[in-house]
Amino acid sequence: MKPDPVNVAGTAAEILELKKTVFVLRETLEQARVDAAEAVRNGVSEANAEIVQLKATVVALRDELQEWPLRRDEAQRQAQNANLDEIRQLKETIAALRQALEESQVSKDYALAAAQAQAQAQRLQFQAAVCALRDQLEAAHVQRSRSES
Repeated sequence: MKPDPVNVAGTAAEILELKKTVFVLRETLEQARVDAAEAVRNGVSEANAEIVQLKATVVALRDELQEWPLRRDEAQRQAQNANLDEIRQLKETIAALRQALEESQVSKDYALAAAQAQAQAQRLQFQAAVCALRDQLEAAHVQRSRSES
């Protein structure tokens, strides 16, 4: 039995067509593998870049978190120093005002004593003047009574 030439030609054409299909499918599969590998590489690369960025963010946040107590303590120290400075200034002001008040009191006491002394001296002068005038008046009365007698 001889193979049918039409059947053989059809089978050969079908085989050739199947081979072309297999080749195209292999090429498509290989391209899909290349595309998948490229997509994986891109995904891994992007993930790695994001991981690096996240790590940098974590480091920056950790550093900031570690520095926060130091900054808080520094701010508290500065506030305390400002309060202590204000207290010192207030104490100096109080001392200066107290000194001025004491000096004013001493000055007032001195002025009062001086005024009292001056008033006493004037009173004594007036008393002496009154005594002298009384003596002169009596002497004038005595003289007038002698001259009339």
